[in-house]
Amino acid sequence: MKNTMEFRKALDKGKLLEAEKFLTDVAVNPEKYPQYDDRWLDDRQRELFQAFYKVENWQGAKRVVEATKDVYSKRGRKARLEELSGLKFEEI
Repeated sequence: MKNTMEFRKALDKGKLLEAEKFLTDVAVNPEKYPQYDDRWLDDRQRELFQAFYKVENWQGAKRVVEATKDVYSKRGRKARLEELSGLKFEEI
C-alpha cells in the first residue's frame, strides 16, 4: 500500500489489517512518507477506527485508539469505543 487511495480501497474491501499495517508503517517511518503529516495520519486513523467498529472488531478499534497521537482524538475515540462496545477500555 502506497497512498490514500489504496488505503481507502482496502477499507472498502474489508482489508482492515492491511490498512492498519500501512498506517503503522507511516507512523513508524515518517521519512519514508514525507507527504503525510500528523493530521493526515489522524484522519486516516479515524477512518480505520470507524471501519473496525462498524464490524464490531473492538480489539482492532482499540489498537487504533492506542496508536492515536492526538490527545483529543484519542480521548474521543476511547469514549466512543466504550459507548459502542458496552465495555470499559481496559476490558477490551
